[in-house]
Amino acid sequence: MPRFSKNEKEFIRNKLLKEGERLFATHGIKKVTIDDLVEAVGIAKASFYKFYESKEYLYLDIVQGIQKKIFTELESILDSNVDLPGRERVRQTFSAMFKMMLCYPILAQIDMSTVKLIARKVSKERLSVLEGQNIDAVRALHNHGINFSCDIKTASYVFQALYHCWIYLQDKNIDVQTSVIDILFSGVINQIVAD
Repeated sequence: MPRFSKNEKEFIRNKLLKEGERLFATHGIKKVTIDDLVEAVGIAKASFYKFYESKEYLYLDIVQGIQKKIFTELESILDSNVDLPGRERVRQTFSAMFKMMLCYPILAQIDMSTVKLIARKVSKERLSVLEGQNIDAVRALHNHGINFSCDIKTASYVFQALYHCWIYLQDKNIDVQTSVIDILFSGVINQIVAD
């Protein structure tokens, strides 16, 4: 098995993330194989396992990387709208988030069967990192002066449920998606964001 230099490792890891995102977005996690991934990246199958235990771990790294980009952008939105009431700040932030999510087709494919597949294939510790990242996003809202009428973890689950509603609506036209999400989101904001 070849030894990779630090630069080669970084190059291969980045290529795995890029090609993995492309393949998963095109075919879905169930249909993409390790063989597909190593062929796209140009490495041996055994080399893949120097980077990831399974394709599910790669998938999680891709999704978490995208979430991190989105959450960073959301923080800058929160920094720019500090003079607005809390509910309006959350509304603007999540409206921007849903628009950003459209730029990443892989996110639109995360349904309950994908979640269950990932949960079966990766460690509980690894899943808790993903859950922690979602909670951190809500904590960032709180740290930017948004007060919730429930605890941070509950608010995180509420926003995750909204995300799954958005996923469910992906096969509907954009007007239906926008209308339904606006109604749900307005209700959620009024219930859990204290102004």
